[in-house]
Amino acid sequence: MEPKKVGRTLGIGVRVASNMLRERVERASAAHSAPVEAGNGRPAAPPQNRASIKLESKVAGAKRGAKAFGQAFLGPFTHAGSILWLEITGLFFALFALFFVQSVYRVRAAWWQGREHAHLLLYAALAVGFAWFSVSSFLRAYRKSKRGPKVRS
Repeated sequence: MEPKKVGRTLGIGVRVASNMLRERVERASAAHSAPVEAGNGRPAAPPQNRASIKLESKVAGAKRGAKAFGQAFLGPFTHAGSILWLEITGLFFALFALFFVQSVYRVRAAWWQGREHAHLLLYAALAVGFAWFSVSSFLRAYRKSKRGPKVRS
């Protein structure tokens, strides 16, 4: 026989023999051993057989598949919902900005008298701040709508 064939044959034989030996040892230890304490006061976990390992891998695969399905199905809805949320918050910021612009307009004539001067500056600052929040929220919604939903791998 050629050296490569001999090595391959011996390797396969050793692998098969080791698997057979391991299975026999597992069966013998499972049949003759009672639950032994693990040293921390709790009973030791029972040894797992191949069927339970296969079942666990199938369950894990089903979980991954369900998660991927949920992301694929709900992804567009969450994307649209987040854009809608940004637009609604932008609308509320715009309403507050308009309220403060109205207050600025109301006290514009009395700002020289001193007492209303502080109110005018406060209302103007709040109107500018809320207008900024409104514009930035609408810009984020616009950018997010152009980007499209995230695809997670």
